[in-house]
Amino acid sequence: MKNLFLFIILLTAHTAHAQDSYHNNLQTSLQTTYSLPAGTWALPNTEQATIAAAWSYGLTATEATVSGLDFSKMITFEIPQAGANQWNAGFGISNTAQINAGDACLLVIYLRAPVGQGKASIFVEDGTTFEKEVYLTAELPVDWRMYLIPFESGKTYPTGSLNAGLHLAWQAQTIEAGGLALLDYGQGVNADELPSRLYNEFYGGWEADAPWRAEAAVRIDSLRKATLTLKVLDDQGMPIAGAAITLEMLRHEFAFGSAVTPRRLAGNDSYDPVYEEKILDLDGQGHGFNMVVYENALKWPAWEQGWVSTPTETANATQWLVNHGIRVRGHNILWPGWQHLPQDIFNNQNNPDYIRNRIFDHIEDLAHFPGLEGHIEDWDVLNEITTNRDLEFALAGNPGYPTGREIYVETFQKLAQEDPTTDLWINDYITIGQGNTDGELYDRLKQFIQELITAGAPLDGIGFQGHIQLFPTSIYDVQTVLDDFYSSFGKKARITEYDTDPAMDDSLAATYLRDFLTMVFSHPSTDGFLMWGFWDGAHWHDNAPLFYEDWSLKPAGQTFFDLVFNEWWTTENGLSNANGEWSTRGFKGLYKVTIDCGNGNILTDTIQLSEDLTLVKTGDALVFNTEKHALASEILLYPNPASKTLSISSPFPIQSLRIFNMQGQLVLERNEIPLDVSTLPPGHYRVAISTPQGTVVKEFVKE
Repeated sequence: MKNLFLFIILLTAHTAHAQDSYHNNLQTSLQTTYSLPAGTWALPNTEQATIAAAWSYGLTATEATVSGLDFSKMITFEIPQAGANQWNAGFGISNTAQINAGDACLLVIYLRAPVGQGKASIFVEDGTTFEKEVYLTAELPVDWRMYLIPFESGKTYPTGSLNAGLHLAWQAQTIEAGGLALLDYGQGVNADELPSRLYNEFYGGWEADAPWRAEAAVRIDSLRKATLTLKVLDDQGMPIAGAAITLEMLRHEFAFGSAVTPRRLAGNDSYDPVYEEKILDLDGQGHGFNMVVYENALKWPAWEQGWVSTPTETANATQWLVNHGIRVRGHNILWPGWQHLPQDIFNNQNNPDYIRNRIFDHIEDLAHFPGLEGHIEDWDVLNEITTNRDLEFALAGNPGYPTGREIYVETFQKLAQEDPTTDLWINDYITIGQGNTDGELYDRLKQFIQELITAGAPLDGIGFQGHIQLFPTSIYDVQTVLDDFYSSFGKKARITEYDTDPAMDDSLAATYLRDFLTMVFSHPSTDGFLMWGFWDGAHWHDNAPLFYEDWSLKPAGQTFFDLVFNEWWTTENGLSNANGEWSTRGFKGLYKVTIDCGNGNILTDTIQLSEDLTLVKTGDALVFNTEKHALASEILLYPNPASKTLSISSPFPIQSLRIFNMQGQLVLERNEIPLDVSTLPPGHYRVAISTPQGTVVKEFVKE
């Protein structure tokens, strides 16, 4: 009897711990399909035990038995409304077996949204610190999808210390889940050898016939193109028919660029001639970036301590870029978390006067540093203030600083005072990159922007970083964010830090870049798109959009070239009609125009097409106004050749002066006369002289 009792106890214990048919079939399928060894269950090994051990909050959870599916138990989650954050409604379970650091693990879960489009964040995290091993946000269809999510454990998790589950408060919705399991394969298998099934290629708007595509094409034609009309006249003002006209685009008006490392440029300490040349000529056809931003060199501690380049090296790089007609933006003036500020700011956090004076001194240093002064087109004055709030909290409650954010307005005003010509921006990551179209952080960013505007801060633009996660942000959500901020504030926008998650497939990265860039280029608020590095050899995640480390082109790089330098690039030619006119519609930007009237009468000039434009060839110049043919002869340059300064005599007020090299690259832009041309290399140049009567382009020689 005793032995029989013991047998019953052992049988009961064995039955309690035996995996059910779902877990048995899952284990067998993974072994058979992917040639994997047997994994250890890190969560309960039966569906019923898994559901019994799970917890939920902020929602209603209902268990049900199902048939005809791989699993037999499912949970229906009813989320009544969107939360301030997606984690305001959730479901999860803790590990029931220890996971060791370095173990290869595979999370399995089935999900769907039975009554319409759903959205869920899948997480695996430390139960105490909430540090993430996995955090993926997926858009869910009405049909079931089986997600296989591999990861390598970053540390050891004793029983009960790791949580896996879902954050569901993205919106009011119904979500169904089943088959949740976690397998630990130890360290005999690498995580990258485990199967991955993410369905991340099905982001919002991925379909070839998605309606947003046609809408974007119409906007691009309307917003990014202008009509150019050329009228060719002889010396007596009579039209010339049959003049051969060639229009060659040299550079986009829309900013297309990247973060760069200044120490690799201009003969600096880590000079890299290939890296430098690629900035000018990405595709081997002479097409390069027209704007760059320094990734780290101008951040406050890095600037003062020379972390990534010395201030002199940064100035050298800036001069080189400007001389090659590339616009430079500054990143950043104030990033108000203690870890991003000089140590003495933290040490004096209770002294508002010290902090304000220190910020002002820093602004003066940057704005007037030789080589930088006058060459930074715009600044990220504030960076990531929604999540970096140490400075704000330290100042709050002091006289003059009821919220602490008053220091932000002062920072804007001080920089505008020191450099009135630069544009001033705010930059953050919590919208497009995070897939947020509402929520606590989203609303906080809008609140802080409105505070700046209300207080009189001279805010010119809003930067959206665009670090795209493994599950790409819906193209519709990208549009929603840009629409919302534009309608709310009327400020121009720019994608400032685009890249994609290193785990994203190269083909998907290319496909998504095509769609993302098309939406951005089509939006009325945007004026630029900058990547956060373009080469794997100099990228914070070793995963830049354009080039692998050996400089071979990535699929996304080819996509970028196909769009920016082909589909959105204008090269046209034709003949003037009987009225001496020729017209075309081209993408806005800088152009080389050649007009050949025959008999050796050839005019080559450089023009900027920013709006519908009519130009008249009269003599050896192009002018705007047909009634002002004499304008070209009334404006004189001297001395020509020039060595140090170039003076300009004009009977009309001069509004702007822009100097181009013979390749059409803008190398100098000033409003002062005489022009200081001492920094220009010797050679031939053109200066575009704008007056209220029109614009004349004249050539001069720099000795």
